[in-house]
Amino acid sequence: MRSRNMGAVLLAAVISAAGFAQEPQAPAKPPPEINKDVLLEWSDIEKSRWADAKPYLNDPLPELQAAVPELKGLKPALSQEQLSSILARAGEKCVRLLERMPNVISNEAVVTRAEHVRPWQEKFGYLLLSRRTPDGIVLEEYRTDQHGRALPERPWSGPFSQGFASMWVRLFPANQPESRFRYLGAQEMDGHETFVVAFAQVPGLVKFPAQFLLQGTRITILYQGVAWIDSSDYRIVRMREDLLAPRPDAYLQKFTAQVRFDEVHIAKAASSLWLPREAVVDWEFKGQLSHQDHTYSHYRLYAVKTTIVPG
Repeated sequence: MRSRNMGAVLLAAVISAAGFAQEPQAPAKPPPEINKDVLLEWSDIEKSRWADAKPYLNDPLPELQAAVPELKGLKPALSQEQLSSILARAGEKCVRLLERMPNVISNEAVVTRAEHVRPWQEKFGYLLLSRRTPDGIVLEEYRTDQHGRALPERPWSGPFSQGFASMWVRLFPANQPESRFRYLGAQEMDGHETFVVAFAQVPGLVKFPAQFLLQGTRITILYQGVAWIDSSDYRIVRMREDLLAPRPDAYLQKFTAQVRFDEVHIAKAASSLWLPREAVVDWEFKGQLSHQDHTYSHYRLYAVKTTIVPG
């Protein structure tokens, strides 16, 4: 029977590229204590880990639906003629949504289930900060304690996945050239009529790939996935991301994240927002399967309070 901490360490953190309207910034350099035997340079990964990847984007539709069961009920596309228009309008929508994003915080409940351990639940504040930089707008995500203070990465205990709110970064105009896309067809999803688009990141074109923090080691990965895009206003209703290829060198065989987005009305906000409501994460690390359910509620504006201390 493994300890609770051993179950939690399977996914210490997911660090997605920040949500830039223009171009994402480079991830921070890993701390010196990281195991250099597992951490690979991006050029090495490009050559040795992803060259033989076989994205499900290339599969016949029946095989693709078997890999992505959420595609049940899809009305297949007859051609790819609509793809460029869908990507252009979805990209424009992502930029507009990010430009009006204020700083917000919500309540997050996380339930973790892993083999050989009892399920457990934790509660956090989930903080989203919108910050302008010379390169564009960054959407930064943090977990906070009950006082609104950002929690540090915890590589040895507790669920600490993040990046869900900025998964749509894949469809930003400046990032689209880093992936290949395929228009799959139309489908009703979460009460919306949607265009369904599959994508796969292209090794060698991804400037700043996502990273995982696993047992104190930060590793670089590439994604493939599916986006369900509302056919009326081109907002992303749901996204699924999977590893483009396993990382056996880091004992990471599988990772899947699914996020459902929804319209959120916040008091005193200039307009309604489009934010995560639920996220489901499954992964296989060192032969152990684990699962997390994330739910988000009570979104509200976030403001830093300052106190003037007499000199």
